Formats: sequence, structure tokens, C-alpha cells
Amino acid sequence: MASRAPETLCFRNIGQLVQVEPGPPHRLLTRECAALVVRGGRVVRAVSDRGIDPSRYSQVVDMKGRAVIPGLVDCHTHLIFAGDRKAEMAQRLGGATYQEILASGGGIHRTVAATREAGEADLYRLARKRMLRMMALGTTAFEIKSGYGLDLEGEMKMLRVGQRLKKNLKAPVVLTYLGAHAVPAGADREACFERLMEELPRFRSLADGVDIFCEPEAFSVHHLKRLFLHARLVGFQQLRAHVEELSHQGGCYEAARLGATSCDHLEFATPRDIRAMKMGGTTAVLMPGVTFFLGGQKLPQVHTMIDAGVPIALATDFNPGSAPSYNMQTVLYLACSMYRITPEQALAAATLGSARALGCEQEFGGLRPGQRADFLSLKTGDYRDLFYCFGENLVERTFLGGEPVRGGCAPACP
Repeated sequence: MASRAPETLCFRNIGQLVQVEPGPPHRLLTRECAALVVRGGRVVRAVSDRGIDPSRYSQVVDMKGRAVIPGLVDCHTHLIFAGDRKAEMAQRLGGATYQEILASGGGIHRTVAATREAGEADLYRLARKRMLRMMALGTTAFEIKSGYGLDLEGEMKMLRVGQRLKKNLKAPVVLTYLGAHAVPAGADREACFERLMEELPRFRSLADGVDIFCEPEAFSVHHLKRLFLHARLVGFQQLRAHVEELSHQGGCYEAARLGATSCDHLEFATPRDIRAMKMGGTTAVLMPGVTFFLGGQKLPQVHTMIDAGVPIALATDFNPGSAPSYNMQTVLYLACSMYRITPEQALAAATLGSARALGCEQEFGGLRPGQRADFLSLKTGDYRDLFYCFGENLVERTFLGGEPVRGGCAPACP
């Protein structure tokens, strides 16, 4: 029996259709009074709404003059975890630093203990609820890191949960092995790193890439170089790095030279680091929500990056310690307010820019012909209201592959 041809859908009466053009720099292409044609879950073309013949399509959906934009891509999250760290808020407001909280046995060590104790089913339940809520807020593609196990079984457990989320929720998910997130409490750093290097090939079937946190309290630039070279040898294509967040260590420069897909945080990145990212084709992933939540942190040199032609991405860094918000709409507003970039630059960074940070810019992020039809219908006819009317959920409906996403109404904090 011949297979049935996929249905052709027409989303018409779009007040403002926003697509993102390839770059860098990525720029928005906006159309008024538009229609979007989708077949087999992918964009076929964007056309004028005038003269649409409904009889040519399997289904016609009236978008009622709403703005339609590409789904938001969250390219840096730690959303699989158990427990919370609410008590640390008071410590930070009292003046305690990240390093001081960590030294006292708090910080990531608290999350590691809770995550190790939680069963796989519990971690899946918590993460699934968070992901559904994130979709309702407009996120249609995710990067998810491990890093709260810090031993072989704990890290594998987290990535198995990630694989299950990827399969069951039908959303694009990129999984990253972050065994080099921190040194376990009471462990020797060098012995810990050698174990990570020995175990690395075992994660090849579970993760798409590797990551490392490069700071004095975690791992060094020397460790970063060894990990990246070994990761390439065992077959990982995507290399990421938490670098220059709390201090300048030189990790960004070395990561970019070694072909990092992205360098993330970058508050202390220098012009030399920025040149290295430009030469290496590395995407700069910026997370203003972390700066906002922790307070008083240095801002990255965003305009220097833009002027140098470095691709920019935005992400939440959703995690229980330094960024307990999973709302990309909040990130959009904070990026404009704190970095002084335009709404166009911010939306492009949070869509196709973030897809590029995941090596997926051909697959999604721009709502361009051939890409996945992952998009948002807003409660307004102008995408700029995402920035102007901050503090409200402006997403009316979220679509994955042209199909509306169900669920995600209940809050899922943290």
C-alpha cells in the first residue's frame, strides 16, 4: 500500500510573520498580512494572505491577525535536577559570594546530593513538568546538560532522563555531558579528572556533546584542552565551555581555538577572546538572567562581540542555584535592558542564534523553508510587545512541527 502523502496546512491571516535570515548577523524578515504553508511538519513557504484558496490545503488555520514568530531556542539549561537552593538567596543578599557558599558545603554540592538521591522516575517527572511549562512560555528547542551526578551512574542517570524527554515530548533536544561541572565534595581534582577522561567514551551513546566549567573552584584551562582533544578522538562533534564567568582564566580563547561550538557566560571575556571566537566560528551564549538573579556581576562585552561579527545566542541557564527561571521571554527583555541591544537583535539571538549554538541552524530557529515548523502565535499583532509589555506571558499558542502543544499551564518552579 502506498504511503499517504503528508497533509498541507495553511496558517493564514497572520498579522505579522517574523522569520530570521541566515547570518551572522542574523536579521529579522517581517511580513504583514501573511500566510505560512506547512507540510510534513516543515515550512514550505511564506506567502501573502491575499488570494489564498482554502481548497488547495488539507487544513486552514485562522491566526486572527496575531504575530507569528519562530519558537524560542534555549541553548543552555540544567533542567534535570532535584531539590532547590532557596536558602542561598538570603546568603547572597547578605553578601556571600558563589565561592563562599560553595566552600561552606552549599551551592552545587547541595543539588548533587539531592539529584543523586532522586530516582530516575522522579527526575523525569520533574523535568517533564518543567519542559511543558517552558513550551507554554515559548521554548520549542532545548539543550540539556548533565552535571549534577558527578559520578558515572549519576551522570548516566541524568542523560537517560534526557533521552526519555527527547523521545516522549517530540521537541528537539540536544544533550550535553557535563561531568566536569565541579569537583565532588572531598575528592581530589586530578584524580577526579582522570576518571572523567577514562569514562568519557561511555557517554558517546547518551550525549551529543561535552562541556566543562573552567574556574579556579572547578577545572583549569589545561583540563579544558585535554578534555576537548579527547572528546574529539572518541567522536564528539559538539564542544561547549562555561568560561570567563566569575573570573578570567583564558578558557574562552583556548576553547575557540579548539573549535568549540559555543562559549557560554563570558562576563570576563576580553577582546582577544572575542577575536578567537570570531576566527573559530564559535557562538557566544549570553545569559542575562544569571547576572540579574545573582546581582552585581560584570556584564559581557556584547557590543564588541557584535561588532566583531561573533554570532550571539541567548539562553536561560535554568538551574536551581544561579538562574531558577526557565522563561525565555524574561531573557529577551533582560538582554535588551541590560546589554542595550535592540529587540530585533535579541529575538534573532534567541532563535536562529541559539540554534546555531547547538549546531542546528539548518534544522530550526528561523522559520525558513525546509526548517521545522516550530513557531509561536502571540497575543498581539507586533512581536515588539514581547519587550514592551514585559512581565506577561505573550505566547498564545506554541506549535511544534505545525501541531499545537498541549499542557504546560501549571507553574513548575523551580
